[in-house]
Amino acid sequence: MSVNKWTVMKKLSALIILALAVAVGFFIAAYNISGRIVNERNPRRPVDGRMVMELHRYIRTNHVRSDDKEALKKWCADNSDVIMEIFVDGQLVFSSIVDVGSETDVIRETNQEKKVSFPFKFEDAKADIVFYDYMSDFDKALAAELVVSVLLFFLTIFLGIRHEVNYLRLLNEEIQVLEGGDLSKEITIRGNDEISQLAESVDEFRKSMKNQLSTIEQLERSNRLMAAEIAHDLRTPLTSLIMYLDFAGAELSGDDTPAVEYVAKAREKSVRLKTLLEENFNYMTIPDYFLAEKQTVQAYEVLSGYIGDMLTLLESEGFNVHSDVSFGQCRIITQREAIGRVFSNLLSNIVKYADRDEGVFILCRDKGKHMELRIENRIRVFDGGKPDSTGFGSRIVRRLMKEMDGEYGVEETDGAYITILRFLKA
Repeated sequence: MSVNKWTVMKKLSALIILALAVAVGFFIAAYNISGRIVNERNPRRPVDGRMVMELHRYIRTNHVRSDDKEALKKWCADNSDVIMEIFVDGQLVFSSIVDVGSETDVIRETNQEKKVSFPFKFEDAKADIVFYDYMSDFDKALAAELVVSVLLFFLTIFLGIRHEVNYLRLLNEEIQVLEGGDLSKEITIRGNDEISQLAESVDEFRKSMKNQLSTIEQLERSNRLMAAEIAHDLRTPLTSLIMYLDFAGAELSGDDTPAVEYVAKAREKSVRLKTLLEENFNYMTIPDYFLAEKQTVQAYEVLSGYIGDMLTLLESEGFNVHSDVSFGQCRIITQREAIGRVFSNLLSNIVKYADRDEGVFILCRDKGKHMELRIENRIRVFDGGKPDSTGFGSRIVRRLMKEMDGEYGVEETDGAYITILRFLKA
């Protein structure tokens, strides 16, 4: 993993500084431009005669001089909606918005200001007073500049983090693909920060899981192959052993000795052991290759034949079978060789364990996402207890249904045994 140079915190700090620089730069530039534009407009404020007379009366009554800034500021404060400038001999001596005393340069009266001014007489001099109405425009421009500056700040932040947000969205989509079980999808790695390091770690985890699953699959295949080979190798000597036990039983036929019983028990156990080995061999050798070739077919085409054969065979075995089957126009995902083996195992279990005096009920219906097949029967009561079952048949059915993206389940209550097969609809 590479050294982290640009952390998320560093990127965010740099982005905030850049956004501030953009916003402040725009505000300063816009403020200067709008100030010049407003000053150039410089419209005269429409002042009525009453206000002019009040200012004349205030100047005469209080003996206000042209340089008496405090008195002039007081009058402007009492008339807050008035903005004025006073020129004496063509030079600015008072302004209600600018501190004239702090100005280093002399501000001269322009011809435009001369045209819109009112003549006034102070105690010490004659003056021209100009009234302005540009403050409202200035305030509006200032408010607009502040709003745009704030928007520029957040827009810069948004544009800066959009790349990271899109990257996080991409990582989320790729991780969801991994959650779905597809470990072949590589994780995109961009940049050199904590997010890219996290993506790199997730990709390394993906590779590790892929290698581990591959190793586990190879071990499972090796174990199944070894178990199948052992079962195959043991079947031959067991067949010979059963044959010799048959010979021994024939030789001892008619004898009333314990040896006859011992030989019979030995043969029974040998047959049982051979059956277990054959079931184990069948389970271990379920061919994976043909299950990869799943097909989408009409449920009627593939299920009706197997259900019909099951009805015929069960009736020939003495069962009373009742069926209620409806396929509709459903299409299911299946594999014919696998379905044949599923129905073969189900039929074998019914013949072995079902009560022939009770009915067998077969129901097939469309159930939302699945086509569901239910087979219900009563469990037979055996003398000496129910015979041992290895459960290989159920495990084979479960595995085959899973390989076909279907489901297998059983329900057993009060002697009733229900087998449920759910085929996934296309």
